[in-house]
Amino acid sequence: MLLNFVREVLEESHYEVIGAGTGEQGLQATRDNQPDLVILDHALPDLSGEEVREKLARDTQTASIPVIYMSGFAESQDAQSRPPNVVGFLSKPFTADLLLNAIEEHVPRATAGNTEPGNESDTAVVSEFANVIGPETQSPEVEASGSPLWGENPSLAAHTELDSGFVPPPEQRSNSESNLDLASSPDVFFAGDTNFFSLNWALQTIGREKLTGVLRCFWSKADLELFARDGKVLLVTTRDPELYCSEAPITLVNIDAGRVAEARSEQSRTGCPLFITLAREDLIIRDAALQLVQHYGQKVFAQLWGTSRVRFAFEQVSRFPDFVSEAGPGDDVDQWTLAAVRFVQLQDVAEKVSHDPNWIPAYTRDGFERVQNLRLTVAEAQFASQFNGNRSIAQIARNLRLDMKVVKLTLFRFLALEIVECWPPAPVEEIEHGGLLKRLGRKIGLAE
Repeated sequence: MLLNFVREVLEESHYEVIGAGTGEQGLQATRDNQPDLVILDHALPDLSGEEVREKLARDTQTASIPVIYMSGFAESQDAQSRPPNVVGFLSKPFTADLLLNAIEEHVPRATAGNTEPGNESDTAVVSEFANVIGPETQSPEVEASGSPLWGENPSLAAHTELDSGFVPPPEQRSNSESNLDLASSPDVFFAGDTNFFSLNWALQTIGREKLTGVLRCFWSKADLELFARDGKVLLVTTRDPELYCSEAPITLVNIDAGRVAEARSEQSRTGCPLFITLAREDLIIRDAALQLVQHYGQKVFAQLWGTSRVRFAFEQVSRFPDFVSEAGPGDDVDQWTLAAVRFVQLQDVAEKVSHDPNWIPAYTRDGFERVQNLRLTVAEAQFASQFNGNRSIAQIARNLRLDMKVVKLTLFRFLALEIVECWPPAPVEEIEHGGLLKRLGRKIGLAE
């Protein structure tokens, strides 16, 4: 998936790209083609990225070819410690713009491929959910100030921290809350908030009960709506298009800005994701639109894990808005949730993963069974193999040679899915010295 993403982005920008799915294939392709630049993934099916880099550096045919590393751990690398053939690091997952900026720094676009007019693609077709590879690197979320952000409802934001009940007063409800009487609607299957029930509990309930309807989430920003059918997640949307997608994905580069603005306006009125609106107008192809809908739905939902409190209610409905029916068959709750929590950044959940390094992660009652069915990355699978009920967080970090920040963020994913729990170590009884007679005498009350 990542290889296809990189290839499509670069070819669309008129670079000639040769792809290789394994380290050995990459080494051979580099020797045969003498490329201007090698983009090297750290995690490969056969060799590690470092093994490939070392072989490139030792071979006189390839030693002078610059290498850019792709790695979820790129941000921890120091420029001074880079091997001589490594010119940069690209932290996964990354946007198309970040990829192009990194490439152009070493291979200017003007010299790449055929740039004559008329060769541009009519439609940009690109998978934007590289988030399945590892933690995303982005600047910390802007803290709320005196003025509301992302179309935030000020009265709801203030109410979120003060009200101890679930249902806010009518004058302080957002529009979607006003449309749904959470306290009395017979269509509400469950309701709660994250002070008492986790987001995972809500999602697992949808999956376990095979529910069809909409999970409405109320927090300090615009309401989110998660649509599900027969216990599978279809899509997530919000009527704040800037909260949903503030950037300009490469898929939209060749589309008239006015049409994009109209699609955003449609989302603010109906909640229809802008990508579906554009696909309906044949401005982007349907498969690309659905990938973007999944990507940005998971990304905006991921923000809920970083907020202090979320209130939610699941409303069973028999009919969905038209745009929901275009979302496809739906995704398994566990798989969808794992992909969503990969967007979460450590600074967003620092207080929730502030465990002492001596604490011990252990599988929950059904955790081991559930983890077997997840599509984990290699790094996540290695991490999951460490949960034996005896190894501490610090021991796992040492075993896998990982920075503690990476360990805490990876651990958060398993905690968020409630696949593991984390407990302080059991107290070890102090060994008493002095021999059997001394201990026996103390037990029967004799003076020392």
